[in-house]
Amino acid sequence: MTIKKLTRMPYAQAHIEIDENGNIYLFSYVTLVATLTADKWLTVYGLYSCTTCKHISAFIKEYCPLIDYSTAKSIYKANLRMNIETGEVENL
Repeated sequence: MTIKKLTRMPYAQAHIEIDENGNIYLFSYVTLVATLTADKWLTVYGLYSCTTCKHISAFIKEYCPLIDYSTAKSIYKANLRMNIETGEVENL
């Protein structure tokens, strides 16, 4: 497992964990808030606070450049996950 900071927010209370399969996990403080699987499926688990939303936005800009924060927010609210390369969505 590799642990690193968000490049866009190096001093934020957020970090990324990348497992041996290439799955990427975003933690805001100690809470898992988003994942991006190796096959490019994005899942957002919560928009808990303004700070968490900023962390998610930075994560999207860094790891999902084909979409924006409002798209990530929409898939969360619709209880979906999205393939960021194909645009396909599916229910959680």
